[in-house]
Amino acid sequence: MADAQPPIIIVRKKGHGHGHHGGAWKLAYADLVTAMMAFFLVMWIIGLDVHTKQGIAAYFNNPGAFRENTASSRNALKLDGRPPPMPEQEAENDITTKYIDLQWARTLQLLLEERRRTDPAFKDYHSNFHVVINDLGLQIDLIEDARGVYFSPGSNQLSDPGKLMMRSFVDVLSSVRRPLRITGHLDRSTNQSLKKDKMQLALDRAQAIYGTLVDSGYSARLCRQVTSRSDFVPRNDNPDSLTNCRVAILVPFKAENALE
Repeated sequence: MADAQPPIIIVRKKGHGHGHHGGAWKLAYADLVTAMMAFFLVMWIIGLDVHTKQGIAAYFNNPGAFRENTASSRNALKLDGRPPPMPEQEAENDITTKYIDLQWARTLQLLLEERRRTDPAFKDYHSNFHVVINDLGLQIDLIEDARGVYFSPGSNQLSDPGKLMMRSFVDVLSSVRRPLRITGHLDRSTNQSLKKDKMQLALDRAQAIYGTLVDSGYSARLCRQVTSRSDFVPRNDNPDSLTNCRVAILVPFKAENALE
């Protein structure tokens, strides 16, 4: 019994293919794909034209301005996060007939307001350049005050500050390439004795704005209507206020043949 050998027990372990780090490659691959997506996104943005970049920047600076409650606005659009389409990419015949939509109107409003805040031409005239979206479309009001900002009292000659402001924003306005209307307005107390004289003065001012737009690079064939409303449509409750003296530039929602 003393010479008996103890039994030999052999334990064989089955391999599992390095299971302790078998999923690490998935994380590394995911990081690579994410980095490549970010790289191509940056390259895509770099290659965009300046107007598209401005539209994207305006959206991310104030995305809430691009959202509309469909229960409260007949012009509300469903947005999918994409920047508004560039009108320059549309067929030439569409440029003269298709009207602005709410999404692009919001973008244009933000760009115009940004230009007013940053361009030195508007330094002393922020309150004289007003951009609003109403039921008709996007409207720019060039508003007078006691200084005679755009025109001297009783005159239709555009002032030097007025010309600078017009030339400052015409490139932004041109980005939509849509038909627009220009309407001259006066206050009730303007020193004109007859209604027809006031009507003519308001028309002359609207035509002066039209001429400056065209001279500054805006397409003449997109200025579809230049009219006068004299003092019949005051801007505020006091018809004698000088702020009723204005020239309104409207980029309408409706097609031209449907305008009133």
